[in-house]
Amino acid sequence: MEEAMFNKLRYCFYGGYTLPQYCIEHGIKKPLFVIERDAKAFLLEVHAQFRCDKRILSVQFCFIDGSNEPETIRHGQAMLGNPITVNHISQMLISQFDAVIFLTPKKYGLNANRIIFFRELENFFIQRTNVDIPVLHFLQRFPKVKLVLTNFPNYIGRYESGTEFEKQLPGADDLLRTLRANKDKHIANPFDKLGYTNADVLNILGYDRAKTNLDGTTSLVDDTHPLMNVRNGKRSTAYQPEHYTNKIYFLGPCYFFGRNAPYDKTIESYLQKMLNENNLPYRVENMGQAFSERSQDMFYNLNALNPAPGDIIFFYLWGMHSNGDVIPFFDLSDAFDPPVDYREVFCTKGHVNELGYKLVAEKFFKFLTENNFFKDKEFKYPPPVYLTSIAMVYHLGSSRAA
Repeated sequence: MEEAMFNKLRYCFYGGYTLPQYCIEHGIKKPLFVIERDAKAFLLEVHAQFRCDKRILSVQFCFIDGSNEPETIRHGQAMLGNPITVNHISQMLISQFDAVIFLTPKKYGLNANRIIFFRELENFFIQRTNVDIPVLHFLQRFPKVKLVLTNFPNYIGRYESGTEFEKQLPGADDLLRTLRANKDKHIANPFDKLGYTNADVLNILGYDRAKTNLDGTTSLVDDTHPLMNVRNGKRSTAYQPEHYTNKIYFLGPCYFFGRNAPYDKTIESYLQKMLNENNLPYRVENMGQAFSERSQDMFYNLNALNPAPGDIIFFYLWGMHSNGDVIPFFDLSDAFDPPVDYREVFCTKGHVNELGYKLVAEKFFKFLTENNFFKDKEFKYPPPVYLTSIAMVYHLGSSRAA
């Protein structure tokens, strides 16, 4: 368990985001790292980061378990510095440190200025490495594009009696199997109230295909069925105008793709219709994937875009979030809260129908208009954090050399 836990942080280290950078961003000048004795190899990795980054000089480590006797730990390479002596947590004067950072899932009662438990640390690192830094790199290339991170409404289990209601809903795969096995007779299902036949539902639910292109990007496999309408590697958006000034892109998983709905009842198609009705010359593009887990594919597709100044991008990654401290964030979590009846919008386990997509599209339209996205307004994004650090180190080095 601990090794898998450490590997999540290692992935971020390899991506260029380190614990010294974390401390700098959070104003921590004197951190104490708490770790278990059997994780000495990872302790040395962290210690090496601070040996190579001299912006934090007062870092210390301590053990949370085992003997109270201090232990000397040696690096395999002399160039990484002298051995480090690590004490037990009970021997540390905690009040001397700005923050105590746990590199273990264990918790320990402390009277500290600030305690950062591993889950908080892990979530922040993953957010920075998987979302903030790659997105900011993209925005360095296209500084006049307006990009907003977003999420999706609360899951059904968050609502009163939602878990019980979900038990009554079929899973999409189970419903597909039932419909395929009973093609000659009608099978009652949650799509009946929307007027779809079983054959329609088979086509709406049955799409789950993508291909990897030679350049590393992924695209959807074309499907010309009138309910699906996947063309040239992406799902079509209804009502698109021939003439427009800018585009609005939606990049994300199956919710943006419009699973459980025909192509003209997706978030993008509903939003396009609202834009047209309000004489707003924007063209909406559905760049959604049919899956949720392949996050890297969405960055491939983001970087394959060539947006024009003033274009708008909504970007949603499964399981990711933003505190809004780096990139603007639009929180959709309450879209199905009362007075909305969640039972009207959820149609299979974990997914909504076209009624839910319409509600979400209305939220996006309100967000865009109330925040003046359709006016000549530019966001000013900060540069990627670790590029700033590299520039600062280079500048200091140049000054010393001079």
